[in-house]
Amino acid sequence: MGKNWEWSREQGRIKRLEAEVQARLNEQPFDVNNVPLHSHDGTYQSMFNEGWHSVLEIDIRLRVDAVRTFQYTSKRVAKRFGVSHGY
Repeated sequence: MGKNWEWSREQGRIKRLEAEVQARLNEQPFDVNNVPLHSHDGTYQSMFNEGWHSVLEIDIRLRVDAVRTFQYTSKRVAKRFGVSHGY
């Protein structure tokens, strides 16, 4: 497998995680079968799709929990020290 193929696969994972996290944080529906276009090259798109569908529920939950923990902690720090970081 070439480096560009690996990159396309990894981009599929990254984009899926970003989309899933945003959907869950905003309580929006998410259709896993609605894979975005990554490339007009069939091989690259196929690798992107493979990466997209390789994301597990635990990957998503860990990322959502990490974002929520970060936001909660930032709010607590801002309240405690009177500083704002946009959260």
